[in-house]
Amino acid sequence: MAEAIKRLSITEEQQQPAPLSVAVDDDSPYRWFRGVLFQATVVGLCAFAAPGLWNAMQSVGAGGQQSPYLVMAGNSVLFTLMTFTCLSGSVLINHVGMRHTMALGTTGYALYSAALYQNNRYGTQWFIYLGSAACGITAGFFWAAEGAIMLSYPPPESRSRYLAYWLAYRNSGAILGGAINLAFNYSGKKLGKLDWKTYIVFVVLQCLAPAVAMLLSNPEKVQRKNGTKVKLMPKIPAKVEFAETLKLLLRKEMLLLIPYFCYVTWSLPYIGSYMSLYFSVRSRALTSLATALAQVLATGILGSFLDWELLTLNQRARFGFLGIMVLSGGVWVWAVVIQYKYQRSRPALDWTDSQFGEGWALYVFQQVEFALTYNYGYWLIGFLAKRPVEVVRYSSVARGVEAAGQCIASGISSTKAAPIVSAGLIMAWWGIALPAGFLVVCKVGIEHVGAEGYVPEKTPADDEAGSVADRIKK
Repeated sequence: MAEAIKRLSITEEQQQPAPLSVAVDDDSPYRWFRGVLFQATVVGLCAFAAPGLWNAMQSVGAGGQQSPYLVMAGNSVLFTLMTFTCLSGSVLINHVGMRHTMALGTTGYALYSAALYQNNRYGTQWFIYLGSAACGITAGFFWAAEGAIMLSYPPPESRSRYLAYWLAYRNSGAILGGAINLAFNYSGKKLGKLDWKTYIVFVVLQCLAPAVAMLLSNPEKVQRKNGTKVKLMPKIPAKVEFAETLKLLLRKEMLLLIPYFCYVTWSLPYIGSYMSLYFSVRSRALTSLATALAQVLATGILGSFLDWELLTLNQRARFGFLGIMVLSGGVWVWAVVIQYKYQRSRPALDWTDSQFGEGWALYVFQQVEFALTYNYGYWLIGFLAKRPVEVVRYSSVARGVEAAGQCIASGISSTKAAPIVSAGLIMAWWGIALPAGFLVVCKVGIEHVGAEGYVPEKTPADDEAGSVADRIKK
């Protein structure tokens, strides 16, 4: 009987998910290249070279082309494929590892930029669809991997600052890209497309990303400064992993957050079309630089607030969410007003025009609003995971939902539908996301404490009854 109990105990222990952070028993010295900061820097450099420069091209409007319709059709293909690869990202990570998934995920961006170069210089259209498909397949894996790393490697008490640090690199790609855009296109005072030389620089830089990704350490080798190591997930069959990922999609809190994650990226195709339709080439180039700088500043401020321990975790979650969503609502009311005005007058604005300021400032606020909602969404899902293995899965699901929303929005923007229709749909998503998302946000730090049970503040009742995480487990 005792032997049977012993065997049962061993079996249950083997079935338990791997812990997210485990204490290191040996006295191995701390190595900076295994530390969380270095890992975040590697992910940031990959984000700089791959999606960062991709964002730089999109921020000038429609990838820098004169008309947005072909590029938006290609982007629709891109995000359709990305939806599926994001959802299967945890499966690939489980079998080939984080480092190789990251490296593979960066490879398609250079093909996408090469396709824009071909179309810009020679008018080649088929390559747009091929480059978009290649980018969609690989970028989905990149999105899943980078999110999993930035949610699981940093300790929870400094997670939002690391998220801001990572996004600063991504936005730095847009800063450099914006500077390149402005340097090559300073003389473009009318509507049109970017200089073809712009894309050559982007392709070269994006080709460096796979090599940078190989500097990443495997999760079991990563060290936190408190002496713990990170361990993400056990090896399980692909079918089981995919099924478990889909189960998270049907959880109550994830269903409530679907409108929020759809809203986050739904606006990007619209604001890209807005920029290409109404602003001169050099104005678009200037905007790509200015918006990137504004995004770095805004996400840095948000990251500091979300880690500000003078407020409780629950207060930070609620105040941060409501502040961002109020700002977002104001931005999109402003956008509908401006879009109605532009739809009637069809301006072609340069920075020397008297009407340039209001439309240009709107675009900057739209990009800042996107960066804040995007950053907050990542911070939020880090607290939804109940077990360590769910961190990667939640990242995959959230990115899959974002990609699906952007796919549909890109499809709409690829048609001749009035832009105000897209602006109205964004307002509708905002109206749904606000109350639904708040139902989840108001429980952060109470029911949603993450896989590590992070509750930085305690009341006397907590000291008597134990931590919130312990009470949930019981």
